[in-house]
Amino acid sequence: MEEKRGRIHLDIRNFVRGIATGLVVAPVITLYSFLISWANEYNREHRILILLLPFGAAIILFLFRTYKSDVKNIISYAIDRIHDAEDLRDAEDGKIVSIKMAFLSFFSAFLSHLLGASVGKEGSGVQIAVVISEKISCLEKRFFEGTRRDYYFMAGFSSAFSALFLSPVAGTLFGAHLASPRLNRMDGFLICLTSSYTSYFVASALGIHIIEIPAFTPLAFTLDNAVKMFLFALLIGALSRFTCFLMEFFKIGLNKLYSANDYLKVIIPALLVSVISFSIYFITGSFTYNGLSSDLISVSMTEGTDVVDFFLKFILIILSLQAGFQGGEVVPLLVLGATFSSPFATLLSLDRSALVALSSVAFLSAGMKLPLVGFALAIELFGYTEPAILFLTMLTSFLASGKSGIYDHQNVR
Repeated sequence: MEEKRGRIHLDIRNFVRGIATGLVVAPVITLYSFLISWANEYNREHRILILLLPFGAAIILFLFRTYKSDVKNIISYAIDRIHDAEDLRDAEDGKIVSIKMAFLSFFSAFLSHLLGASVGKEGSGVQIAVVISEKISCLEKRFFEGTRRDYYFMAGFSSAFSALFLSPVAGTLFGAHLASPRLNRMDGFLICLTSSYTSYFVASALGIHIIEIPAFTPLAFTLDNAVKMFLFALLIGALSRFTCFLMEFFKIGLNKLYSANDYLKVIIPALLVSVISFSIYFITGSFTYNGLSSDLISVSMTEGTDVVDFFLKFILIILSLQAGFQGGEVVPLLVLGATFSSPFATLLSLDRSALVALSSVAFLSAGMKLPLVGFALAIELFGYTEPAILFLTMLTSFLASGKSGIYDHQNVR
């Protein structure tokens, strides 16, 4: 009886915790998303700012070194705390993420997009939510016993993802599974659910800007389509593994090449982004591959893209991330999946829009190591309505992608 009463008490507290986290995180993420969109638009009107990318990279590095924290990577720190389900190390290590890290993540992502770096926005959004959720947990700890920061971190993950993509189901699963994709934290589902749905309704009411996806008809669930998507998902998973390998390879290479000067490690790739961007402009008359480039998803689905689009965006993403620009990898992975798959529509005799939608989210699922999140996101964001092939594609790409992903410290074994 005592155990049951304790379980009910925990559920009530997690219900309230989730709502509180969603109510606080959603307005901040909405403001963050609005400013990132504004920065992208301003850069489109003032492309000369791309020349300042090396200076931006140096400024971001300077800020992170000046306002250094005990916590080197906010998301990895939160994942480690979630792994410690009993919160023992969390109570002993004494580490707290400073609120200044939230402002630093916010500003760094804004500056990255203002100058035209080829990065996403969800990574910094999640970092901001982690800091906020920890501050709420510290506030609770002042008045109540039994505060669990791991629950709050899961709620922060969920509320940020839900608000950024207006995807409450995907947000719930993101928070519950990010730390350990192969495990179900049943004790954390309630706080993830309430924070995600609360954040969704608040962000939606505030008019948050999200990626716009054109309407399309999903692939019919036939043996022919299932076999084609199974084989293509294997390719997507392998490509995701190669992408993660290249990110790590360039990081190690730059560290060795410029081991004596941290600023050169970020200035050189940032300079390359500027040079390549203007070279592309002189050839094509476009800066399509700078910034979020989320419009490339729509173009891939409707007009079609070619392999060159994929490789150019791929190069700018890799270099931008190595230059230390902040934002995230989720939208870039969606764009890479879209531009890579579009040319294969004719070869596979599949509807281009449906293939791109499936492949875009499959590439993301493989990179995040979260196939169920990809499944939900395809339904909520892309409007994909045929579940059988969708599930097959998400799971296959995940299984083919190996253990390396975009999030460090994940338990994917």
